[in-house]
Amino acid sequence: MINDNKKLKSLTTDELLSHRQILIASAPPLDLLRGSLITRNVKCGKPNCRCASGQGHPSLYFSSFHKSKNSIDYVPAKWEPWVKERLENYHRLQELIINLSEINLELLRRRIKD
Repeated sequence: MINDNKKLKSLTTDELLSHRQILIASAPPLDLLRGSLITRNVKCGKPNCRCASGQGHPSLYFSSFHKSKNSIDYVPAKWEPWVKERLENYHRLQELIINLSEINLELLRRRIKD
C-alpha cells in the first residue's frame, strides 16, 4: 500500500485509479470488531487450586469503548479465533480507508473524478 504523498504524486492518474481499484477489491469482509483482546490472570476462589498461591488462571477478555463507556467481556477460548479475525478485519479496513483517502485526495488535487 502506498503511504507516501511523494510516491502518490509521482504516479500517473491511470496508476492511481488502478491502485484504487486494487485496494477496493482487497477490502476485508465487513464483519468487524473494534477493541482489544487482553489477558487477565483470575483466581478461581478454590482454596486448594494452584492459583490460590500463584498468579491465577489466564483468561481472555475483549475490551471495547462504545457510547462513552468502556466494557470488558469474557471471551471463551473457543471464541478467540472468531474475535481475532474480526479485529484483524477492522484493522485492515482502517488501513485501507486511510490509503483510499490519500489516493482520492491526490485525484481531487488533479481534478479527476473517475
